[in-house]
Amino acid sequence: MQLRLRQIADFLANESDFRAGLTFVAVNFCSSGDPARLLLNRVNGSSGLSHLFSFGFHESLISLGQTHHFFTEQAQHQIDKGENLSLVHHDNEYKKVFTESTGFPDEEKFEVTLIARLSSEFVMSVSSKAYLLDGGVAEELMVLGAIVNLYLNLVDKDFWNLGKSKRRQELFPGQPLTERQELILELVRQGKRNHEIAQALGYSESLIRQETMVIYKKLGVPGRKSLTSERSDD
Repeated sequence: MQLRLRQIADFLANESDFRAGLTFVAVNFCSSGDPARLLLNRVNGSSGLSHLFSFGFHESLISLGQTHHFFTEQAQHQIDKGENLSLVHHDNEYKKVFTESTGFPDEEKFEVTLIARLSSEFVMSVSSKAYLLDGGVAEELMVLGAIVNLYLNLVDKDFWNLGKSKRRQELFPGQPLTERQELILELVRQGKRNHEIAQALGYSESLIRQETMVIYKKLGVPGRKSLTSERSDD
C-alpha cells in the first residue's frame, strides 16, 4: 500500500477545520480509492481516552451509541502495553470479539486496523483493506502519523475543550484566494474538469474538488457554471 502522503500533507497545510482535514486523511488513506474508517482519541492520563473524531462507522453502531467503544478499548490496550504502532488483523478471533462486544459483525471490507500512538496526546485508529506491514509501509505510516500529529497541534485548540470544532477562519465572499486556488480558478474558467486540473497540477482529484468548493465560497458563486459563464461574458 502506498499512502498518498504528498496530497495529504498539502491538503492539511491549507485546512483549518480539523473535521475536514481528518476526513481527507480517511478518504485518501491508501491508493485503492476505498475510504478508510478512522477514529481519533485524546489521551487523558489515568482517566483513559476520550473521543475527538470518527469517520466511516456503520449506522448500526452509531444508532446504538457504540461507535467508538470497541476501538477505544483496543487503543487503550496498546497504550497499556507501551506500543506506538500495531496492526490488528480481522481474523476469526477478532470477528468473534467484535460481534460479542457490539452485537453486530464488523464490515467485511475492513480487513485490518492500524492503531498509532501519534504523541503523548493523540491515538489514531484506522481500519482498511489488508496489506503487508513491511519496512517501507511501516515507514510511510510513521510519516503519516507525524503529519497528522503536527496538523492537530496547529489547528485551533478550542474544540479540545468544548468537545466540538471551531474554525480558525470561516469562509466568506471576499476572502483572498491562495496561490494554488488562483491556479485552479484559471483552469476552471478555461472549462477544465476536476480530473484534468488534477493531472495538470499534479494533485489528487479529491483535493481539487475540495479546493473548488472553497473557491466558490470565497467568490460568492453557486458553482462552476457561474465561473465559466463569467469568462464567456468577458
